[in-house]
Amino acid sequence: MTKPIRLTRLSMRYRVLFVFFVLIVVPFLLVGYIALSKSEKTIRQTNLDAVVLTGKNLHSFFHYVQNEQDKLMASDELQELMARGVRQGTDEIAFADELLSYIDSVNYSNQLFKIRVLPLDPASMPTYMHSAYGTQDVASQAWYRDIVREGRAFWKVFAPLELPGAALEPTLSDIKRLHSLKTFAPLGVVVMDIRPSMLSSFIDPVKQFPHQRIWLLTKDDRIVYATDGRYDDRPPAEALRRTALLPEHSATLRYDGQPSLVNVVPLLENELKLVSVTPLKDLDNPVSVLSRLNFTFLLFYFALSITLAGYITVKYTNPISSLVREMRDIVRHSFSETAVAESRFADRRDEVGWLYRGMYNMIREIQRLLKETKESEKRKKQLQFEVLNYQINPHFLYNTLDTIRWKAEEKQAGEIGELASSLASLFRLTLNRGKEITTVRRELALLQAYLNIEKARRDAPIPVIFRIDDALLELPLMRLILQPLVENAIRHGIADMGEEGMIVVQGGLENCRIEFRISDNGPGIPEDIRGTLLEPSAAAKRDREGGLGLINVHERLRHYFGEPFGLEAISEPGRGTTIVLIHPVLPDGSTELDE
Repeated sequence: MTKPIRLTRLSMRYRVLFVFFVLIVVPFLLVGYIALSKSEKTIRQTNLDAVVLTGKNLHSFFHYVQNEQDKLMASDELQELMARGVRQGTDEIAFADELLSYIDSVNYSNQLFKIRVLPLDPASMPTYMHSAYGTQDVASQAWYRDIVREGRAFWKVFAPLELPGAALEPTLSDIKRLHSLKTFAPLGVVVMDIRPSMLSSFIDPVKQFPHQRIWLLTKDDRIVYATDGRYDDRPPAEALRRTALLPEHSATLRYDGQPSLVNVVPLLENELKLVSVTPLKDLDNPVSVLSRLNFTFLLFYFALSITLAGYITVKYTNPISSLVREMRDIVRHSFSETAVAESRFADRRDEVGWLYRGMYNMIREIQRLLKETKESEKRKKQLQFEVLNYQINPHFLYNTLDTIRWKAEEKQAGEIGELASSLASLFRLTLNRGKEITTVRRELALLQAYLNIEKARRDAPIPVIFRIDDALLELPLMRLILQPLVENAIRHGIADMGEEGMIVVQGGLENCRIEFRISDNGPGIPEDIRGTLLEPSAAAKRDREGGLGLINVHERLRHYFGEPFGLEAISEPGRGTTIVLIHPVLPDGSTELDE
């Protein structure tokens, strides 16, 4: 007999898949219910957003038409034509041919709008007016008299009867008076007719429902465009009255005997308005059936989710939460051996047990690697320090010994003994009995021995002023960090200044840190060098002289004490250089950097 498959015998992977399959359905239904319950508001807002977006697109298009109209009115060809047209003695027939040819060329090359050009006095150009407008008396129309007299541009809707033979639908036009760019005198009237097909390409895509109707109206509610092609209807006046002071409006009212959603968006500073009317039954019909079905499923899955949530909490959530807490404790104690205590969940035979056992194995391996890494880093620092010590420039030692030789040959004086003593002190203090840490007092003694040797070598005094706080003298200090800075100040700062050169060595406690400032009044560091002075990659490309060099001191301080410590170069061309050295305050009696 086949044993039934129990859920507890499945691996964790399949149990999680099963549980989450069920749990995914519940959130889906919940989200669906919330979405359906708010669908009416969402659909209405979407409908309004579509109308608003179309209104913005139309607004931009109308401004584009105005800009194109301005460009045409400013063109040299139209300016020259209309200027000739108002002058006396112009051949009226030849002028009419040229102007008609120009208008035809513009209209032929443009699919967005059509241009009409009218003279200020139509009676003075009968040939042109008859060819362009037949027997239509343009001069007697109110809109023409207004633009000629006042000159203020405006939008107008021309009915098909006002444009016989030119349009079968109402045509929206932008009317402006043309002026001379030279004299600013009126030259004529330019009418820009927007093709109805362009309005259709903007407005028709907004229609989302079969019974939705959309109009483009003037401010006095004349229909410019209608999606259903019926221009004898009147849009809902109540909704239009509410939009007088609003940038956009949405209202629910009865239209044609049924509740409808009316969205209105004003355009061109309320010169035009876009109106959409959609029956509410069209908006709500798609979601009414789904709402009832979703509510039934919601009740069933709500009860099921409570059971599944409890099961997942006991079987999966608690062990994983316990695992996270253990990992945090281990990290908090820096993977110490005392922080590891195996949990009872490690005895489980599923993936949770494997996860716990894998974590404990990984922790033991990390502990072993940390121990090895710590020992390796300690040895690495020792080797790096030894390598840095071997970087002392041998030319300095050779030059010093050569100085002793010629001093002995030339003077046969006691100065030779002093020079040799300074050299011996330099060697003794440099080696420091193999210790990595010296004191400020011994480092200053090493610096003084170096200066004595430099004075003998140069056979000239080296003006160095010391201003050291007495509280620093017995504090622990990394060896061989002041001499390279003073050497750099001598060779690159005051070497060519003679008696005018000056070096000041200052030392004190600043913000619980040892701070030294080595300043000279030399020419300063060039800007292109100062920016990369302490970068190892840039330092490797420069020939460096003088002890360990600035970059070696900077790298040693950073290597052993971290980012806040090291060197900083402050310099301005012609105003000298200051090297700031920041060193931590070490415990008394320190002799090794790894202690």
